[in-house]
Order: sequence, then structure tokens, then C-alpha cells
Amino acid sequence: MIEYQYICIKHRIWVDENPELAFDNVLQLSKQAEKKLLKNQYDEAIILLGTAFETAEIIFDNRLESPQLTTCLTSSAIMLAHAYSMTGQVEAANRLLVKLKHKMQCAINCAVGYATKVAFFKHCSEAITEANNDITNAIQDNPNHQLSYH
Repeated sequence: MIEYQYICIKHRIWVDENPELAFDNVLQLSKQAEKKLLKNQYDEAIILLGTAFETAEIIFDNRLESPQLTTCLTSSAIMLAHAYSMTGQVEAANRLLVKLKHKMQCAINCAVGYATKVAFFKHCSEAITEANNDITNAIQDNPNHQLSYH
């Protein structure tokens, strides 16, 4: 069983039993987190994004996938990784993006024969790679980097 950092076992069970409501929660949490990021309130955004990401991940892992869910999973991970990097947690950012990149590769492998799905998962995978490169380049260029959310 996967260990979660932001959600408890009761929340995980609720997500399993209520994926549609849980997805609505992901959307709300992501919107709240975006507002926090724009205000440079990274620690608060991390909590919201961590919860949104882990919730979306559970739904995705249960194969209740949709383009909107996959997009939310990807965007919440990218925003979370950027928030991590802004608070000096670069390793956590890298681990998160590598983990999601692997998950997208698994989705690509499972979707062989469904060209549209494969293309979409590849697009998400490329966005993850680009985000990871942005974080890596920002750290290399300036150890006290400030990534832009505007």
C-alpha cells in the first residue's frame, strides 16, 4: 500500500468510495492553491496541492481516468513541485516529478493501441519533464531562484 503524506486512511477510503466527489474536491483544492501561489504563500499551497495530488493519484490509480483527471493530476504535481522548490525542498520536487513521469510511462504502456490516449499521456509526460527541467535549471542558474507563477 502506498503511503500518503497529505491524506489519512479515512480520506483514502472516502476517495475510493466517492471518486466523483473526490475529483470535485481536487478541482477546488487546486483553485485555492493557485491563489496561494500567486500570493507567494508556498507552505499553505503545498498542503492544498499535496492533498489534491494524492487524491487525484488515488483516482487515477484506480483507472478511473479521464483527460480532465489526468490534466489535474499533472498540473497539481507540477504546481506542488514548484512550491516545493520555492521552499528549498528541491529533492522532494524531483522525487514527485520522477514518480509521476514513471506513472505516465506506465499509462502509455497500458494504452498501447489507443493512439489518442497514448498521445495525451505523452503530452502530460512532456509537461512533467519540462517542469523538472525548469526546476533543475533554476537551481543551477541561481541557488536562491524565484520561479514565476504569474
